[in-house]
Amino acid sequence: MAKVNIKLPEEFLKKLSSLGERTDEVATKALEAGGEIILARTRANLIGVIGKDLKGDSRSTGQLVSALGLTPVRVDKNGNYNIKIGFDEYRRDGSSNAGVANIIEYGKHGQPAKPFLAPAKKQVGNQALEKMKQVIKEEINKL
Repeated sequence: MAKVNIKLPEEFLKKLSSLGERTDEVATKALEAGGEIILARTRANLIGVIGKDLKGDSRSTGQLVSALGLTPVRVDKNGNYNIKIGFDEYRRDGSSNAGVANIIEYGKHGQPAKPFLAPAKKQVGNQALEKMKQVIKEEINKL
């Protein structure tokens, strides 16, 4: 399954705990801000690889691009806040969007890999991290 996990830096998790009642709200704002940056790059990368270097005509229906999105922010069993970038299920024909994305990202026999997800994190991961830090600092300064 193709997905990217985004987690808050440890130092900011400590600062978040000082926010008390607003921790959930601030963590959500920060993760959504960072997630949107990576989501935008992922979408651009996906659009750039779909239909590229094919032997025949593209059969793209646009379903995969429209299925790409962010999950709501969740807290895992260890108390870590996270948000994921991934694909809504299922396609009109009943197949899995995540399965199709996996084939594009990693390839298969006779179909070369066209990575779009992993490069997005590498391309804008630091920018997303800085945006999350900025959001948290702004919220701390409001106290």
